[in-house]
Amino acid sequence: MDFKQLEAFITVSKLKSFSKAANAIYLSQPTISSHISSLERELNIQLFDRTSKEVNLTPVGESFLQYANDIINTRNNAIADLANFNNNISGVLNLSASTTPCNSLLPSLVSKFSELYPTVKFNIKEQGSCKIINDIIDLNCEIGLVGTNIDNPKINSYKIIEDELVVISSSKLNLPEVLTIDEVVKYPFIIREKESATRQTLEDNFQGHNIDLSKLKTICEVDNIHCQLKFVSLGFGISIISKSLFDESILNDAIRFSRIQDIDLKRNIFLVVSSKRTLTPTAKAFFNMCIDEFNLKI
Repeated sequence: MDFKQLEAFITVSKLKSFSKAANAIYLSQPTISSHISSLERELNIQLFDRTSKEVNLTPVGESFLQYANDIINTRNNAIADLANFNNNISGVLNLSASTTPCNSLLPSLVSKFSELYPTVKFNIKEQGSCKIINDIIDLNCEIGLVGTNIDNPKINSYKIIEDELVVISSSKLNLPEVLTIDEVVKYPFIIREKESATRQTLEDNFQGHNIDLSKLKTICEVDNIHCQLKFVSLGFGISIISKSLFDESILNDAIRFSRIQDIDLKRNIFLVVSSKRTLTPTAKAFFNMCIDEFNLKI
């Protein structure tokens, strides 16, 4: 059974004539007759009562006509929906970002995208880079922003900006703008969780300068930026965050930042997507906006 047979059947049942049906769908009468005969053989039923003047549906033919119409209508609806699919930028866009891009980059990107496509809604998750990558691989998220490069064949990553990490401390401590590593290790330290890209950057840079991370007087591990900032503002200890968070006025006069002498705490922020799936039109539109926004070369 194929669509041409069904279309021939529907047209003959409507016009009650093989010749008129042939003219209506631009086929020869023998072709129409062949389609109907093939359909009857496959279904093992007689669809029409044929007379010299016209053809009429048999009772079982009447019953089959509803199914034939449903099949053709479903086919036509599918074609129409698929034709509009690439232009249908709507629904919910799932985005995940690690702490720094979620609190600095993502709000402005979402705001800009919302101006272009006001009907789109967003589901935004702030979580560690490792969790974001797993979500993208498991198809629970289409686009992520992370603070570490990912070496995984299932992930495509694109550098969007360079990010600098700085030491933050309570203004009451009156720390200088540049600290030596010996000064840093004197103070209680509030560190991010192990899955954090910020912590990974700190550990990599310390190891690269042969600095023993165990020298840090770590008194607290946190997985929340607001908790981290509150501890620092109260003078509970010093910590490391992205300077972009400082620049975005998330911090207040109770907190100041310093750099570490001779240590360049810089890393990149990456846009990440799956290399194994095709983005939905909405996600593709967001991805393309990011390409333009950061002048990415794909």
